[in-house]
Amino acid sequence: MTNKKLDVLNYLQKNSTWKTAAEISSALGYSVRSIKSYIHELNEEKPDMILSSKKGFLLKDYPAANELTSGLQSVLPQTKEERISYIIKKLVAEDTPYDLDQFADDLYISPLTLQNELSDLKSELSEYDLVLKTKNNIAFVIGNERNKKRLISSMIYHETKSFNCTLSSIQPYFPAYDLKILKKLITTDMVTNNLFMDDFLLFNFIIHVAISMQRSSYENQLNVENSEMTFPEDIQNTIHSLVEEVRKYFSVTLSAGDQQELSALLMSQTYPREIITSCAQNFEDMITDEVNTLFELIQNKVRHLFSINLNSEKFSLRFKLHLRNLLIRIRNNISLRNPQIATIKSSYPFIYEIAVSIANVINQQYQVELNEDEIAYIVLHIGVLIEEQKAYSNKISVLLVHPQNGLYQLNLADKIKLLLEQDAIITGIVSSTDELGFYRDYDAVISTIPLYPLPAVPVIYISEQLQTKDISNIIDNINRIKSLHMKIIVEQKLRYLFRDDLFFCQEPFHSENEAIDFLAGQLEEKGMVSSEFKQLILERESISPSSYGNIAIPHPLERCAESSAIAVSIHPTPIRWGSNNVNIIFMLAIHPSDQMLFNDIFAFVTQIIANNHYLQTLITASSCQEFIDLLLSYLS
Repeated sequence: MTNKKLDVLNYLQKNSTWKTAAEISSALGYSVRSIKSYIHELNEEKPDMILSSKKGFLLKDYPAANELTSGLQSVLPQTKEERISYIIKKLVAEDTPYDLDQFADDLYISPLTLQNELSDLKSELSEYDLVLKTKNNIAFVIGNERNKKRLISSMIYHETKSFNCTLSSIQPYFPAYDLKILKKLITTDMVTNNLFMDDFLLFNFIIHVAISMQRSSYENQLNVENSEMTFPEDIQNTIHSLVEEVRKYFSVTLSAGDQQELSALLMSQTYPREIITSCAQNFEDMITDEVNTLFELIQNKVRHLFSINLNSEKFSLRFKLHLRNLLIRIRNNISLRNPQIATIKSSYPFIYEIAVSIANVINQQYQVELNEDEIAYIVLHIGVLIEEQKAYSNKISVLLVHPQNGLYQLNLADKIKLLLEQDAIITGIVSSTDELGFYRDYDAVISTIPLYPLPAVPVIYISEQLQTKDISNIIDNINRIKSLHMKIIVEQKLRYLFRDDLFFCQEPFHSENEAIDFLAGQLEEKGMVSSEFKQLILERESISPSSYGNIAIPHPLERCAESSAIAVSIHPTPIRWGSNNVNIIFMLAIHPSDQMLFNDIFAFVTQIIANNHYLQTLITASSCQEFIDLLLSYLS
């Protein structure tokens, strides 16, 4: 079975709902036609394993799927990338010098093809300051032990990026060790020492421990780099216990250098266990002045760029602890991996954009470049807070008309408040139409009596007993009113920002740089931006590509346009942008006074385009007006 078919099968294994071929294509980067072909071939190997319908595809027979995926490591490498990975495993992960002719025989390729691919291997090794050497036709890799471990870790994450974040996905890389036992040892030691680590970080830590064990078993010892480095007592006790248990259960002795590295990693990823149940505990001694200053810089930047307030007591404590650990990672050159980065980026594009701006503050403050894995962890921290604020700002204002005594009024109001908790706010309770005049700026009226004269907003009539049909009536009408409000607001914004002379179809771009150069040039030519605009976009792209699934939204970090506009470019045949295939490009040029436009349009566009049906329809638009009309139709 090819690795591409395994990617498809593993994607279906971790998604328990129907998935269309287009959704699978977007997630894995293979064509829709190929996806359908792979699924057909998988069903030939295991009949009726995957169901198909108008809703897409759904994995039915999990035991059959597990049987197929259990043989992952026996799959013969078929692409250049897979062959390079195979060679890295042999020369670095297994630390085995290898005869080049044997490599060619094992991979079923010619010696000439192998030599050509070794050039790419040398380039990849150089990124980790490692060097490929050959002597008497025997290949081996030389370099720092810590860099070899970094390369092995990167390889494992790259190869398992489409799999579940589970031990079974990485167990084949460590056949000599039972990772379930290792996980139990680690978690038990952390609980004993009152430390907490979330599941993603624990997965990351297990991999690092397993790599250290594997390297030590090949007698590769990591030297102590900083003999003056000290660690808190809970970290020391945890690592000491773990080292003893690894020696006992796996007959592996971890060097002092390994212990120092794992201690630094553990310190950079754990929190006091109380933080998961309460924020009322006194953790101020863990938050230094440096962390407080950095948090204030981040707070100011997010408020300036997005008009969003991060000043929540519960959030600020947890995020400051995250910043504390992040600074430890920076100073110890610790790489953090997030196995679900692609899912996080595509699922929460607007929150990811906020995280990019936070990463830029840290980059400038400490002269570093946070990777996308670190940015994805920032998304997880700020996501809940931002979504709560966003939900509140989207609520509509409702008046209740109910001519009863106060007790009955409040009873009915409490029921309606509970019913509309996520969608509306009751801003007033009155007894008659006359009293409506005391209120301003309400979006709807809920009334138990006929109203005359009718107010200028929608009226929802209900009975005093609030029966089931009344509840349905309220919910349906509130949703309709919200949708109508959204449509009116969005239409005004779209017509303000989109222009006929900045709408392009099927421009022959071969790369994201060509697209940026052309669209930024068009905006500059029309006086919308300055000559620095393109460079500012490239600086933003250098932090993390602005592609989200099948769309790209290039823009500067700051709102710096002379006037606001969006340049749109449509590509039925996608262009490559970062790790994604992009069909639509939205280049945002936003004036500082239109800050909220950026938030609203960014969130709206990414939400709409997340629906693959909408995307496929939009890329057929041949004019700006048709494009806007299609976008608005999705709001009805």
